[in-house]
Parts: sequence; structure tokens; C-alpha cells
Amino acid sequence: MPDVECSAEELIAILLSREIRNNEVGSWGVGGIIPMAAVRLAQHLHAPDVIIGGERPYNPKPSRLSKGYGDSVLLERAEAIEGFWELFGHWHKGVDFFFYSGMQIDAYGNVNLHVIGDLRTPKVRGPGVANISLSQSCRRILLYTPDHSSRRFVESVDFVSVPGHLRGPSSKAEVGLDSTGPAICITPLAVMDFDPTTLRMRLRSIHGNATESEVRGCTGFQFAPGPSVIDTPPATSRELETLRHLVDPAGLLRNSVSAPQCVTKTNFF
Repeated sequence: MPDVECSAEELIAILLSREIRNNEVGSWGVGGIIPMAAVRLAQHLHAPDVIIGGERPYNPKPSRLSKGYGDSVLLERAEAIEGFWELFGHWHKGVDFFFYSGMQIDAYGNVNLHVIGDLRTPKVRGPGVANISLSQSCRRILLYTPDHSSRRFVESVDFVSVPGHLRGPSSKAEVGLDSTGPAICITPLAVMDFDPTTLRMRLRSIHGNATESEVRGCTGFQFAPGPSVIDTPPATSRELETLRHLVDPAGLLRNSVSAPQCVTKTNFF
């Protein structure tokens, strides 16, 4: 069981932060509150020299989390403010990591941010995504989602907004994709990674609030076989205290302090 209780969003941010390495260059997606929390937490705890570029404010160190791109806190202690020429230059050159979530994520890590249903007559129309070249130029994609349900985790997405591993190694080779692609996917219930041979998602660890049968039942596809599923190392007191006091003092991630439960939402975000 966890050393400390935390909300689902706090737990995801903590687990993502553990994937960030010192001296990397990454991009969090300035409007993404969970990725922003993960990067700032990593900078405070174990990756002080990680650099965030390609988001107009270059390498900012905001004193709190932001609800959106227009918040001036995102400019705090930034080394520079980039124009679009510099911004897209960073993205095309590539970064070490980038975060993606989506309305749908499939068994090979492909992400749908465009439509649910038929493209011509969609049931749900999503926000889309800008500059998907970043998904192929960055070295490691970190997937996450604030809920875990069979509506979000599907065998095959309705629309590929961000290509992950397509349908495996041969399909990537056919279209000339040689990127590393998605490396991990973190939800309120579990951590998944990808089989190195088939590139299909597999179950790596389960959080203390869930069971393996629950995770499999909330997933709309069969995981690839893998090593024995372990318990996710829980959030520590140090991680949660740093997150709440130095990264998110306003408590934007703190919807509750109960252990996160299986979620089946009627919406897709």
C-alpha cells in the first residue's frame, strides 16, 4: 500500500517524473498540467539540469502549476521567449521526451485526438494536435491518461493522430518510421510498457489501489505477454511533499486525497 495517500493526478505526475533523466531536453506541452508537474518535480528531486524547450517559454521554472497557456506564471525564470521559428526548430531537431494523452490509445501506443467514430460523421470531435513530426523526432514518448477504461484503451484507434508503433515493427518499417516511439503509459491503475519484439503494450505494474483482473477488465484489448506483473512502487512522502509544497502549492492536482479508483467516464478527457 502507498506510504502516503494521493489523488490519481498526483500519482500519475509522480510516476511520470521518475521517467525523466537528468541533463535531458524535453517538452511538456505547456498546457498539460500533469506533464508540467512531472517535469518540475523531477527538477526538484533528481533531474535538476533537465531542460524544457520548444514551447515558446524556453526552460521556464514556474513556482506553481498553470491551468492554461495564457497564464503568465509560465514565463517565470524562463531563459528566453522563442518565436515560432525557434519553436519549430527545436521540435524538428528533436527532444529526449514528450508527453501525449488522447481520447483513445490503442494496443500499439497510437493516439487518437481527432474523432471518435467515422471521420465523416464522428460521434465526438476532438481538439486535434499540432506538429506531429515531434512524435517521430523525439526519442521517447511518455503516454498518460487520467482514467483507465475500455473506452479509452482500444484495440485500434478510430483515427491515428499521433503514430505510436502502428501495428508493430513491420508496419513501422513499411512506412519508414524509425523512431523509438512510446516507451511507457501511466494511468490511475497501472503502468504499461511495450514488448521490445512485437511493440504491443504489456502490463508492467499495478498500483496499490487496483488488482490485475480489474486492470485487464478496464482495458479494451489483450496485453502482450511479459514478465510477472509487480506492484508499482508507491508515492513516497518526500515525493508528495515536494509536489504539494514546491510544485503545486495551489493544489490543482489534488481533487481528493483518497487512493485513485478505477474510472469509467462518459466523456473522453
